[in-house]
Amino acid sequence: MIHRMSVRNLAVVLTLCLSAELAAQAPLATPSEAGLRPLLNSERIAMEFGSYGIDVLESDARVRVSNLYSLHQGIKICRTFAVVHFPESIENAYSVEHEAILSGQSIGAVFAQHGWTIEKINRYFGVLHSTDRVAALMGEIAAQPLAVHLYDFKVSKSGTCLSYATIAEVHHPDYLSVADWQSFYGAVVNGAYGVAREQPELALTRDKMN
Repeated sequence: MIHRMSVRNLAVVLTLCLSAELAAQAPLATPSEAGLRPLLNSERIAMEFGSYGIDVLESDARVRVSNLYSLHQGIKICRTFAVVHFPESIENAYSVEHEAILSGQSIGAVFAQHGWTIEKINRYFGVLHSTDRVAALMGEIAAQPLAVHLYDFKVSKSGTCLSYATIAEVHHPDYLSVADWQSFYGAVVNGAYGVAREQPELALTRDKMN
């Protein structure tokens, strides 16, 4: 069993695994940086498990499906199964960042590295049941409900605020649970924040999990 380090212990020194797959890795936040903004998912995974990498499982002009993983004894363990829904039109203001993301880099890391301020507009907290595909990626976990977080990803710079994508993140049970989100976001997380049937991106996520 992997020992979980508290994400709040920002003084811990961590090293990201360097491999071919980690060309898209995000730099860890320093204690001062992390105090100024929420941790990126890539940073949180690295801080929890000591490494981070991303595999893009499928991608087209509208949807990207990714395995955000850590390494355990040389094996990739999916910590977040992410489904990204891009808008029909990509803004020129972030076209360079979008090309980097389409090449396989982490969304939050790319925008942070390019000086954008990131905002997540929460739309839904709840659970989706694991599937054979996701369970295998997560290290052959038992069938169970998995915490899911659906949000709109917005970026701003120089007084301009733009929507970039809607993202659904399904988390490994040893990584994040609904209870964890309650500790981060408080009363807004109640398992019924937003209405599942009104979130078409959740239907897309269920489809991609199979």
